Amino acid sequence: MDRGRMVGAGLAGGLVAGAAVGGAEALAVWFHAHGAGETPALAWALLAYGLVGGAGGLGLGILAAVLGTDGFALAFALVGVGLAGVVGRFRVIRDVFLEQVPSGLVPLAVQGVAALALVAIAAALWRALSGAATRRRLVTRPGAAAVAAGLLAVIAAGAGRLVPAPAPPAAPARTPAPAGAPNVLLIMVDTLRADHLSCYGYTGGRAPHIDALAAAGLRFANAFSQASWTRPSVATILTGLYPASHGAVHKADILPDRVDTLAEMLARGGYHTVGFADNVNVSAAFNFQQGFDEFRYLAPSFFFGASEAAAQLTLYNGLRLVRERFFAHAVDVHHYYQPAEVVTAAVKAWLASPAARQEPFFVFAHYMDPHDPYFVHPFNGEGYARVANPNPPASVAGLYRKLYDGEIAYFDEQLGVLLDDLRARGLYDRTLIVLTADHGEEFQEHGGWWHGTTLYDEQIHVPIIVKPPVAGGAGRVVDEFATSLDIAPTVLTAARLTVPAALPGHPLPLDGGAPPARASVFAEEDLEGNVLQAVRTREWKFISANPGNPRGLPPEALFDVGRDPGEHANLEASQPAQKETMRAELGRSVLEARAHAGASEQRGVDAATTERLRALGYVN
Repeated sequence: MDRGRMVGAGLAGGLVAGAAVGGAEALAVWFHAHGAGETPALAWALLAYGLVGGAGGLGLGILAAVLGTDGFALAFALVGVGLAGVVGRFRVIRDVFLEQVPSGLVPLAVQGVAALALVAIAAALWRALSGAATRRRLVTRPGAAAVAAGLLAVIAAGAGRLVPAPAPPAAPARTPAPAGAPNVLLIMVDTLRADHLSCYGYTGGRAPHIDALAAAGLRFANAFSQASWTRPSVATILTGLYPASHGAVHKADILPDRVDTLAEMLARGGYHTVGFADNVNVSAAFNFQQGFDEFRYLAPSFFFGASEAAAQLTLYNGLRLVRERFFAHAVDVHHYYQPAEVVTAAVKAWLASPAARQEPFFVFAHYMDPHDPYFVHPFNGEGYARVANPNPPASVAGLYRKLYDGEIAYFDEQLGVLLDDLRARGLYDRTLIVLTADHGEEFQEHGGWWHGTTLYDEQIHVPIIVKPPVAGGAGRVVDEFATSLDIAPTVLTAARLTVPAALPGHPLPLDGGAPPARASVFAEEDLEGNVLQAVRTREWKFISANPGNPRGLPPEALFDVGRDPGEHANLEASQPAQKETMRAELGRSVLEARAHAGASEQRGVDAATTERLRALGYVN
């Protein structure tokens, strides 16, 4: 074989191997998801992985020409096994170890054995292919590489149509809504700290429309979420269950079908249910569409011509990370999420549609502002994203807080637009409006950034503001504990529907009455190797963390939050009696949280979803 043909054979081997790995990953993800979501991203996977494999194959073909060996066999073996190893390692770390990779000699030895096994497989594959006479005759013919590339393009062009889309779920059985049942608008703002709102006493920024909503209803001053990242927290809001009970805890977990959602309960009670999700963590990819008659994920734009499904692939996430860290000169919000004006426009468009006349309705409106990236407003291409710089220096905390406050002000403007639209349509006084957040955000208060890795108050103290459909309790501030668990019972009570006995939360008082006394609140977290539990009373807070956690948190921490609201002085060593009291309270809370626990369910995460998770910093 002449050297030109050897190089061409290497190119062909890399193309075929890359396409094979990409197609296998796309199909594996799709079938593991039981066919949910988009059809598999075969077209993008075959082309993108094929091109990357072809580039590697070209280099290996040149090497084969120098060595005088079979270029196709060398490229197919090394590219195929190499790409498969990268994809496999990524998915094992994320889906099997939940990003909590064990340390020590044994895990290192296992990785070493796995690497040696890959080398052995590549060598065996190379040897086997080098001995295939019929294959060698094919790849030594002139134009073999072009034929392989053309065949790849033909396959890719139609591959996305090979598998039909899954059938939509059956509509729930309904009964007529109770007479006088109000409309419900549940507004969930991602990453919104209560202590950065002016109605909660913040002086660094203003949110006049949130203030006005609080003045028209009830503001719960001591409201806490049950987790500090989106999926488990929103699942709690939409089910009324603790994370340990609903099971949507880890990055690969979905909201299980066995869980009864607020949308399902309202739909059975005669409500027309509509959801607008702006974060992939609460999209249909993770089964959050349950119970919604209409559910729309306001997906961000993707790089490199990828679709939502393609963004879940390992290669797409790697390419995106390289682009974000080294080649992005301007930051476009639409590549991360849809800004508040898009969400507001989508809700307004639905309110103007004939479907909105099917009162009573339940609308879940999810806004991503002020989640990172923190953008300058008006948008000018300047923004600061976790995916581009996961651990910025502490010196930029002031800048990030200022931008975060600007994001809140931007959302507040769009909230005003939405509320004005409700008034113009005569719906405002017929609608129960609940505004809350899934979690907060850290700006170096405890030496870190973002959210999901601690249970300090800056990450779990959230706003809960409720505007009743009729006058009552206007401008009232409630100091008793409230939690995300209470939102579903509150909505069901206002809708004049039965609150299931299994829900641990309590209906919040909308008529000026006192809420049920709650001695403590509980939160839990299991993300990126940080396994945390926290219980908080009015005076004390106790946090338990797994030893050796990546965040470096102490295994036990006790804070006198009455005197130390910033949770800086750990008293676990100096207050042993109080620690034991709080440890016992934590134990009781854990038992309550697991009282209705079922098996968690996981779904293969496609490339598009993985990409969106990476854009928001949830995948490294």
